[in-house]
Amino acid sequence: MAAEQAKKEGSPLYLDKLSEEELEEKLSEIKSMMLYKKKEIYTLIQKRSELVREAGSIKKEIMKLREAISAQMQRSESIRKELENYKTSRMSLAEEKRRLYQQLQNIQTQVKDDKDKLLSRLAKLEWIQQTTPLPPDEELAIIDKIAELERKSLIIEKGEKFKEKTKEVNLRINELLAKREALVEELVKVNQIIKEFKKQIRDLMNQLINKSKEIDKVKESLLNAIKEYADIKEEYGKIKDEIVRRRLSIKARVSEKTVDMEQELAKQALEKYKRGEKLDLAELQILYKQYGDSFGVSE
Repeated sequence: MAAEQAKKEGSPLYLDKLSEEELEEKLSEIKSMMLYKKKEIYTLIQKRSELVREAGSIKKEIMKLREAISAQMQRSESIRKELENYKTSRMSLAEEKRRLYQQLQNIQTQVKDDKDKLLSRLAKLEWIQQTTPLPPDEELAIIDKIAELERKSLIIEKGEKFKEKTKEVNLRINELLAKREALVEELVKVNQIIKEFKKQIRDLMNQLINKSKEIDKVKESLLNAIKEYADIKEEYGKIKDEIVRRRLSIKARVSEKTVDMEQELAKQALEKYKRGEKLDLAELQILYKQYGDSFGVSE
């Protein structure tokens, strides 16, 4: 506003209407305006630099969060692969468990005797065979019976081994399920962290957009202030030139009057000289200044 007013008042017609004192006052006023505008420009430059630094800090924070998200995404992918491996291992163990269960069922259909009772009967028959003389047909029957009981005993032992293996498989399956559950919990946490980081990035992006708008506004204000300063400076130059012009004009007029006065005094002195009157030193100096040595020759 001040710059526009100064520019409007900068026409030669306007300056011609002002006295030299008014021009000096105007020059001082515009000089103060220039100083004020310089401070305003400096403040805007500082403000813009501060906003640019703040925007840079926000960008760095966004980069850090994106790197953190990338790391969490890698961990998420790693967990998913582990879960897939656990799934494959569990399916394999489940198949092994099913096979063992079928074999155990087959054994249980073959032998339904109680193990302890069977071993007791086997020990009793072996004791009879070893300690009691028997007819050949009875001894043969005992031998067959012992063989049958031993066969069943082996089947029972085999079934117990299948039971033990089944327990081991169940234990491994439970371990896998526990590990899988822990991985699932970790995956949920990782996904929550990623979600939170993404929210922070969105918030920072909004801050960055607002900061960019502030920078644009300050930049626009700065350009306007620089333009106003240039207009004020131009007006300052015009007024200063007008003052210098007037002073040179006054000096020229004073010099012209001095020359006219000296010429008049020289003319009076010459007439006095021609009348034979005595000239003083000042009159002689003016004559020599105006005519040089020629005034004596003209005599």
